[in-house]
Amino acid sequence: MKIAKSFFRGALPFFIIFLFSCAVITVNIYFPAKDVEKAYENLEDQLMKAPAPAKKPEKGPDGKTPVPEKNSFLNPFSWFVGTAYAGENLSAKISQHIAGMPEVVNAYRRMGKRLAATNQLRGKRLVGESNAGTLIPFTKLNRNQGLLLDNENHDRSVVIYGMAKAILEINHVKLNKKHLNEVYPKAAAQFADLRRKRAKPGWKIQLPNGKWVIKK
Repeated sequence: MKIAKSFFRGALPFFIIFLFSCAVITVNIYFPAKDVEKAYENLEDQLMKAPAPAKKPEKGPDGKTPVPEKNSFLNPFSWFVGTAYAGENLSAKISQHIAGMPEVVNAYRRMGKRLAATNQLRGKRLVGESNAGTLIPFTKLNRNQGLLLDNENHDRSVVIYGMAKAILEINHVKLNKKHLNEVYPKAAAQFADLRRKRAKPGWKIQLPNGKWVIKK
């Protein structure tokens, strides 16, 4: 009996170390809410606007069109990132990641093109801004309205997914389903917060606590 007790006492530290080594390692993912919202805001302002019409290149003194310098506008978002985010800050870093995701940029472009139509639905209170970042119908929509709603919510999910992915990248955390599921709701909540702030008076918005109100 004494030998058994002595063995147990001696083996206890090793047993504790073994349990810790088998424990699931929790990864802490830093989520900078204010920087995320600022990145959403700036990307939206830039990417949802209609692109300016291209100017005809001016001819030089010899009557010929000057040859553009090498490496000029090789990346269609290089000017956007370089000017809008000249200062080194976290929102700039997030925006750079997202600006390099074609699927997210295209989603923003499509959202911009249908903005007038979605504004009409929101203005008539046929749909409202949920606290998950999606549009929720409050009445039966016709076929075209329903398709518009589905397309809008799909593009919003692409944008939010891109934000979640960017957050994992700046945290140097492995991109997998578990980590995305952890970050996505936070990215969605921040997107919804911006939607509430930018909602026009008379629109239906859902507060974080789930309550629906009319924006004043």
